[in-house]
Amino acid sequence: MKIAKILSTCFKRGRVRENTRLLGDPPGYFSHSQNFTSVADTIKLLNYQLEMEIKYPPGLDRDLIIVNNDVGSVEGNLFIKNLNQRKIDGGKVISFTRENKGLSYGAYSDAFLKFKDSYDYFVFIEDDLVTVKKDYLKIAYNKWKETNNCGFVALFGLSKVSPGWWNKASLNKTNAFSAYSGCGFSSKNILDKIVKKYGFLPHNTKNIDHDDSIAFGEIGISKSIIDLGYKLTELKDEILVIPAYDLMRNIKFKKYPNLFEKTVWLLKLKIYNLISKSPFFLKYYIILLKNINFLFK
Repeated sequence: MKIAKILSTCFKRGRVRENTRLLGDPPGYFSHSQNFTSVADTIKLLNYQLEMEIKYPPGLDRDLIIVNNDVGSVEGNLFIKNLNQRKIDGGKVISFTRENKGLSYGAYSDAFLKFKDSYDYFVFIEDDLVTVKKDYLKIAYNKWKETNNCGFVALFGLSKVSPGWWNKASLNKTNAFSAYSGCGFSSKNILDKIVKKYGFLPHNTKNIDHDDSIAFGEIGISKSIIDLGYKLTELKDEILVIPAYDLMRNIKFKKYPNLFEKTVWLLKLKIYNLISKSPFFLKYYIILLKNINFLFK
């Protein structure tokens, strides 16, 4: 049995989120923190990923395939090139640079198409999420085996998809479920069936719109598996993946909120959905939330 862990990266991104927030249905702490805005930040992050591979051995042999979405960084691209064929416990690093198209989901697709005949199982993960439990691959594989008709084991989290995405992502009550960040474990057999149907693993091939990339990539991967008749599953009681920015700052991560946190979050969401129809009221609601947050800091 041969396993590949596909990790997507990029040397240019501007999004900063200092705190991991609640997201989804059921709500969990999956809107993950991130603050890697420079080439130096990303190089540090990738070196950290390699350290974590040593600290938390996967329990099964695997190769780590690092896929760089090219943004023209000479320093970054050279760093990726120099990682190629580096030995790690239980395998090696394979690294390459691709055209920056379709976000991480395009990287997942390119890597699978490139290496699908060399491995039996694949893990997909973005560089700002870290696997943090010893034997995480063995745990995922065992979950795969014990789940009837399994198509994907979500390693970070699994959620119902909000109806606001249904039209864009062509969803219905049956397939409106998604694994966060497309992070998870699947087999060559399942993924090959998707490729035979679409020509690639789902990602945005049309434009650079972020929402389209989520709809056709993150959501699209899960949808394609469900549409083939397979199940999505997760490990609700296991934390296998933690946001890298939290981990690097020694911030304790938990998957799900307590009752009080969940109630407050749902109340805020209901109020937001009610007043978001009015730009005037929305403006002052956001100001109010900022002031409340300031008081509690």
